[in-house]
Amino acid sequence: MSSLTFKILRGMHLISDEDKHGNISLLGAIGYTFKTVWKLILYKYCYSSFILEPLNFRKIRASCWRKIGCKIGCNVRIGHSVVLDYGNAELIEIGDNVSITDGCILLCHRKNISSYKKGMNSADLPFIHAPIRLENGVNLGKGSIVMPGVTIGEGSVIGAGAVVTKNIPAWCVAAGVPAKVIKEL
Repeated sequence: MSSLTFKILRGMHLISDEDKHGNISLLGAIGYTFKTVWKLILYKYCYSSFILEPLNFRKIRASCWRKIGCKIGCNVRIGHSVVLDYGNAELIEIGDNVSITDGCILLCHRKNISSYKKGMNSADLPFIHAPIRLENGVNLGKGSIVMPGVTIGEGSVIGAGAVVTKNIPAWCVAAGVPAKVIKEL
């Protein structure tokens, strides 16, 4: 059963995910708004900032991501223009010595299209939320996309532009759309 606050905010098209916000109170909505704005400010700074680049900002981005809510190990490097699912940052877990190159996308939610039929409004579809896990030593190539529910095994390398929709075992090279293992290391 959804709260009145949720119904009002959904009617105003401010929130839509009933599984995540169905029982939200007015005070909870205000707190959630401030928390989201803070995460967005940190995210925008990490996404496009070149101000501290001489100080190896790739490592500074990892500390900002921790403040947003991601679980991040040591010696993680994050490149420019990396898109983080900041609204679901707590679902992102990154091990030690991981390299996320420029333009990568990490998504922890997607629409559930399993019951989508002709004539339905796609805006009314519920969301699926699932964690992403990048184990120690993973290297994401430029512009790769990691979809919800994916674990990339230790030491694996993901090729540039790959779309990772399924788990990748440890010590493999995967590439393509969708990503497939092309070599074992």
